[in-house]
Parts: sequence; C-alpha cells; structure tokens
Amino acid sequence: MDTKAPPTPAVSTKFQAPTYDDDGLVSRDRLIDVLREGRAKRLALIHAPAGFGKTTLAVQWQRVLRIEGVPVAWLSLDRDDNDVVWFLSHLIEAVRRVEPTLAGDLVDVLEEHSDDAQRYVLTELVNQVAEHRRPLAIVLDDWHLIDAPTTAAALEFLLDVGPDNLRLIVTSRTRSPAVGRLRVRNQVTEIDATQLRFDHKESVAFLLDLNALDLDSEDVHRLWSSTDGWVAALQLATLSLRNSDDPSALIRGFSGRHHSIGDYLAENVLNALPADLLDFLLTTSVCDRLCGDLAAAVSGQRRGQALLEDLERRDMFLRPLDDNREWFRYHHLFAGYLQRRLERDHADRIVTLHRTASAWFADHDLLSEAVTHALAAGNDTGAVDLVERQAMHLVEHSRMATLLGLVNKLPKFLLPSRPTLQIAVAWANCLLQRAQPAQTAIDHVRAALASATDDTSKDILGEADVVQACIDVYGDRIDRAATLVAPYIVDNPGYRPWLVAVSSNIRTFVDIHTFDYRTAQTRQQWANAFHATTRGPYAGVYGRCFAGLAAFAQLDLVTAERLYQEAVALARRVAGQHSHAARLAGAPLGRLYYERGETDAAERLLEECHELGAESGVADFMIVTYTTLARIKALRGDIEDVWSLLDEGDEAASQLALPRLSAAVDYERLRLHLALGDTGSAQNVLAHQTEEIARGDDGIAMATRHYQLTMRARILTAQGDYAGALRPLSEIFHESSSVAWRYAETTARIELAIVLSLSGDSDAAVHTVVPALVSGARSGLVRTVIDAGPELLKIVGRLRDAGRCRRWPAGLPTVPSDYLSRLLATAHADAERAAIPIIDRPAERNPTPEEPLNAREIDILRLLDRGLSNTEIARNLGLTINTIKWYLKSIYTKLGVARRGESVSEARRRRILT
Repeated sequence: MDTKAPPTPAVSTKFQAPTYDDDGLVSRDRLIDVLREGRAKRLALIHAPAGFGKTTLAVQWQRVLRIEGVPVAWLSLDRDDNDVVWFLSHLIEAVRRVEPTLAGDLVDVLEEHSDDAQRYVLTELVNQVAEHRRPLAIVLDDWHLIDAPTTAAALEFLLDVGPDNLRLIVTSRTRSPAVGRLRVRNQVTEIDATQLRFDHKESVAFLLDLNALDLDSEDVHRLWSSTDGWVAALQLATLSLRNSDDPSALIRGFSGRHHSIGDYLAENVLNALPADLLDFLLTTSVCDRLCGDLAAAVSGQRRGQALLEDLERRDMFLRPLDDNREWFRYHHLFAGYLQRRLERDHADRIVTLHRTASAWFADHDLLSEAVTHALAAGNDTGAVDLVERQAMHLVEHSRMATLLGLVNKLPKFLLPSRPTLQIAVAWANCLLQRAQPAQTAIDHVRAALASATDDTSKDILGEADVVQACIDVYGDRIDRAATLVAPYIVDNPGYRPWLVAVSSNIRTFVDIHTFDYRTAQTRQQWANAFHATTRGPYAGVYGRCFAGLAAFAQLDLVTAERLYQEAVALARRVAGQHSHAARLAGAPLGRLYYERGETDAAERLLEECHELGAESGVADFMIVTYTTLARIKALRGDIEDVWSLLDEGDEAASQLALPRLSAAVDYERLRLHLALGDTGSAQNVLAHQTEEIARGDDGIAMATRHYQLTMRARILTAQGDYAGALRPLSEIFHESSSVAWRYAETTARIELAIVLSLSGDSDAAVHTVVPALVSGARSGLVRTVIDAGPELLKIVGRLRDAGRCRRWPAGLPTVPSDYLSRLLATAHADAERAAIPIIDRPAERNPTPEEPLNAREIDILRLLDRGLSNTEIARNLGLTINTIKWYLKSIYTKLGVARRGESVSEARRRRILT
C-alpha cells in the first residue's frame, strides 16, 4: 500500500541559527548577563531596528543555553508564516529537531484538520512540553514579519499558558508581541536598541581586535560617537576604511546621522568591488536565501558557490545558514541596499531575475518560494499554474492546509476560471469540513465548464458531483448523494481508486441511513480493493467505520468492534498514533468500549477525538464523542465537564447546521436536568428544539425526530402523564421495528418498559423489556441498559431474582442470569462513585456578595476562557486535577454560578476578565 507521501520539503535552514565563527563575533557579555538574570521569565524580547545585532545576540544566548544543557529550537520567520497553519507546522518542526520525542504527529493534524486544529495543536504542544519537564527554549527570529492576528494569537497563547519549563526568545524590529500582561507578572526580559548599541569597549573590540584596523584611540572614539554604537554602521565603516588611504579623514567626515552614514558607506563599499562581483551581489539580492546553484542560475555566473564564499570572506553581510555553508542569506539591511540599487541601475532585469528564481525553486520542489518569485515577476498566471499542477497531489497526500495556504497567495481574480485548481480546493475544504468554501469552489468549477463538451471537462464535472456528495454527507444530508456518486461505484470503474473509494464510502453512509445495513457491509467488502490502493488512511478508515456503524445498528457488536479496531490500526500505521485519522476512528470504538463497560479505554479514545472539536468527522462520530464522553464525565462526578462538553456540542451543531447533533446533545442535557430534579430546565431544553422534524423515510431525520419524541416522553413521565409518554415511545418502537433498526428498537423497548412500570403495569413492563434484554445479552449491551435509570434496574433485579427462584415469567425467553447480575453489579459500582451528584443550579443559590477572587483563581478563569479542560489547566499550572476542581468550586461559589461557561460570563460582567 502506498502510504502517505512526505510533505512539501521544509526549508531546513528555517530551523537553524545562522552560523557564526566565535572568533568573528564581539562577545555581548553584558547582555548575556541580562538574559541570564531573566532566564526564569517566560519571554526574552530583543527588539530594535535593522542592523543592531538582534539575531547575533540570540545566537550567542542559544549557545550559552546549549552549553548549560537546555535544548534550543530555532525558527527563522518569513512572510509565509502569517498563515497560522504554516507557522504552527514550522514551530512544531523546530521543536522536533531538538526534542524528537515531542509533537510527533501534530504537523499531520494541522494538515488534515481545520480551524480547531490551532487550539488543539497549541494545547497539545504545551501539554507535551509540560509533561516533558526538561527545560526547552524556542527562538522566533524576525517576528516583525508577522502581522496576521491568528499567528499573533498563537504566540500569545504560548506566552499566556506555556508551562514553567518553556522559554521563548523573540527578535523583532518592533516591540510586538504585546508584553503588557507579562510585564505585570514580571515574566519578560526586554533588550532594546539602546542596550544593543556597542558601548565603547565593544566598539574597540570590534574595530581593533576583530577587524584589525589601524586606528588610534581618538579615531575609535570619534567613529563610535558618530555611529552611536550602531553595529551595522560600524561594520560598513570597516569595509570602507580598509580601502581608504586616509582613514582619519574619512572618519572626520561622518555626519553622525545613522541612515545617511549607512547609505554613504554602502555606496563606497559597493563601488569599490570588481564589476562582476557587484553584478553578482545585485542580481542575487532578489532571493531571500541562496545556495551556489541558485546563485549561479540567477546571476548567470557559473562560480556561484565560490562567489558566495568569496563574499563571506570579504564580510559582505552574507550569513551562512547552515554548518556546511551551503545556504546563505544577506543581512536584511544590506539586502535592502542591494535591491534599491538594482531597481535604480537595472530595473529592466528584475522581472527576468524573479522568473529565473521561480523556475529554479520549482525544479527543486520548493513550491512556496517558486510561487513567491513568480508573483514578484508579475507572472500571476504562471504562479497559478505552479499551484494547479501540484494541487491534487497535495490533497491526495493529506496536505490540505499547505494547498490552501498556497492558494491564498495567488491573485483571487484568476482562480474562478481554473476548474482543475478549484476541484482540488473544493476537496481540501470539504475534507477540512469547511462546507461553504468547498461549495463556492464547486460552483466555480460548474460555472467554468458550463458549456464544455470534452471528456476532460466531463470528468472534472463528474468529480465535482462526488465532492458535492461529500459536502452533503458532512452536512448530514443524503437526499442526492447516492445519485451523485453512482457513476463511480460500478463494476470495473475507470476512475482513480481514491475517487471510487470515497464514492463507496458516501454510498455506504446512504445505505446506513436508509436502513440497508447488509448492503452497507457488502459494499465495503467490495471497496476494500480500492481503499488498499489509495494514498493516506482516510478512505479505508471511513469505510471500516461506516461498515462498523451498520453492524452496530444491527446489534452485531462483535463485527462492529473488529471493524473499528481495523480502522484505528490502519490510521495509526499509516498516519501515526495520534493522527487526525486515528482520533476519528477512535470515536466509534470508544462508544463500543463504553457500551461494554470498559469506561477507561472508552474515555481515552473519546478524549482524543474530542480534541478535534467541531471537525471530528461526520455527525455520527460527533454524536458519540460528545454524548458518550458526557456520560463518562457524569460517571466520574465531573458535572462541570459534562455541561462544558454539551455546550460545546451544541455550539458545533449550530456552527455546522447539524440538527441531529443538536437533538442528541439536547437529549443528554434533558436527561441530566431530570436526574438533578430540574424539570423546568428540562422543559427549556425541549423548547430549544424549535424545528420539529416530520415523519419520513430518511434515517437521519428519523433519528433526529426520535430524540425529540424521547425528550417529550421523558418530560411527560416526570410530570406523571404516563399515557401521554407511551404514545411517542410506541411510535418510535414501531418505526424502528419496521425498518429493522435493531438498536433503536431495543432502546425503545427499554423506554417503554420504564413508563409501563411507573404506571403500575409491571407485567406489561416485563413482557416489553425481556426481548430487549435477550438482545442485550446476546450482543453485549451494558451501558444502554444501565443508563436507562433506576426504574429499569428494579425490573432487572426482579428478573434476576425470578430466575434464581425458578419463577421466570411464563411464555418469555430466558435472559442469562450472569448478564443480569453483571448489569446490577455495574450499576452498584456507579452508585458507589456517586455517579450523578446533585449540584445546585444558579437559580437555587443565594449568592454571597461579590467576594474577590485570588490570583490563582483568576489564572484558572483565564484558562477556562481559552477553552481548556480541567486536565489541560492542571498541566499548565502544575497542579493536580483535584486541586483544580477545588479551585473551581471556590470560583463557582464566589461568582454564584454552577457551570464553566457561566463563570466566564460572570467574570466578564464583573470585569475580572476583559
């Protein structure tokens, strides 16, 4: 099987500090001492204009930390890092290069995931660093190139909630990132231009010791005074003074204005160079980084590597970017001089130079830089061509975020007319569950090919139908999906295996929700050959999970478990232990483990899927994640986590327009309110279901309607209207039976038996529930029975006793006594844990006056506001889960609330949070 291809090559020099010889640097001991004094602080911010030695100081500090045993990750930023997904992927790669055990699969999660990936990846990175316990430092060089709010927010997250063993070192031409909060908490060390200027002693060392200039003390003092210790000006001065017959006269002529000095010295340095070397400097200045082959291609001079090494020997502001001196970069200040002179003297050559650079990068599979240079050359069409040629390759290798980042660099007006590119954009957005952008791309495809009749165009339009069906399935719609994918699931289809595999999965989803469960499983057996030849794990993972859903619906839990386990194993083998695909597959498997009573294993899998947030697969996966995990949290007594989960699920349902998910979440809310004795709030939950679903053949609509009917029946039962409750439950039972939906039929029997028992008709309750218990014993249902509540467990207890006394009800099949005993034993263990403790609701409290929160409680509130779970808060603050829960109870008491979301809202009202 062809596993996932390697990603688009990362620029390795982004993750390496510039290489300086120790003998060629002035040691900044006084500044190192400042950094050493502040080493316990979260941030070291080194900010000044160009040419003040910010990066050089960061390199020296990196070397000090490494000598002391601290791993230091290095990330040289560029404009592309304004795309937050690219920034995070580069940040993770930088960390992995110095600590390979950290952040193993997080880049794949970013590529295969969407907007919620940013929160998840940052949180997971912080947690892994915290658990690692060893110190870790990260250098972010040239932060001033970042102006995107999303990327800035990512850094602010690391600054706000990073663990105590994480240190950030940021160099920037501006004072950003904002450090107000960190300064208040004494968590930032700042070094600015005033501190970075060479003092007199450092200037002497630079001019006399390093550069061996023949200057007397008065000349040195005058030069230091006139440049005010500006490092770049001093370096330019050394180059100019080496070629001067009268250094003292040159020094006396300095005006003292930094930028005019810089311009003057640069002109003198450049004019003194041989013509071929000057031309080499000017032409190669169009590239942000250079190697010998690239420099030769752009300059037209064959000796590219030799010329780069010559420039380095001449101290021409050329920095090596790696230990092998293969890649180089001009100092930003000097590159600016070169580019301005190129524009002044050879403006007619600039387009050709960028075209040549673009072609070189494209030939070496460095797509982002190829696109950048094509755009700089004004070759917008060529830039689009570059991305279009690689677009589907990126999608099929699960590099969706990379593709969309490249597309965002392109001129928007050229994109709608490119159907081949748009179909890839549609796939990328669809697989990231961004329905509206995916739909927009499909609309562009259809508009561009509206009148086309050639075979290629027809194929693209056909593929657009498959994407449309995929969008529909993620949106929990099946009304047209089967028709759209029909051409791709015939015998001997002549299409790419990936298209056939995806189409088979879509059709299987339709099979499940039209109750054709046997066909769903048979179809996936046919599709396995196509899954095996697709790149990446997704087709095979979804196929196995969908076949498992069909088996589960028929109460064949053995087959369902096998298929779910195969899906998880495939995802982990192909994409990694913690990949997006593995987490998706873990949702239905976690649901099955919970059903079997294996709560710990279920919780681990569901927590991992929950981290994916609102993009954790189709609605079926999201439902089992939010509702099953909520039940597990209730068993643990973590009621605040239950409310938080259900609130999050409701938000996801609203965001993605998923009525079935909304109904499932509300059903869990209603159950909990009734368990807490709060009928009024339960009625409010039912009122939240404003769109009443009509009867129909669509299984998605039927499931949504069944949730609503069950909620109505539960409220009627709580009000003592048993006859009223029996009517909707009987309707659910007959509908489920008519379509052979065995699991739904079984749960309907259980609900009916509870109401019958409460109404006093014990015999009818027993006759109704025994067939459900027989099915449960055969298939291994545990939690479905126990979670139905104490009234059903009374019936189970009476049946167990009847079996022991040989008084089993006449005419009914026997339920194995060991199964009944297991149900009762598990329920007893729940009671021992105080499964659903009674918690006062806000309306029932008499809040104390506005008691102030302490500093730790405010820190916890800030992390709550960022959406962190109790476990994540504990990791970030270095506290235990129980300590966090203790603080939460104190926060709730002081604020007069009972839920996480309410505490944040109240804190905002009181201006504790702003």
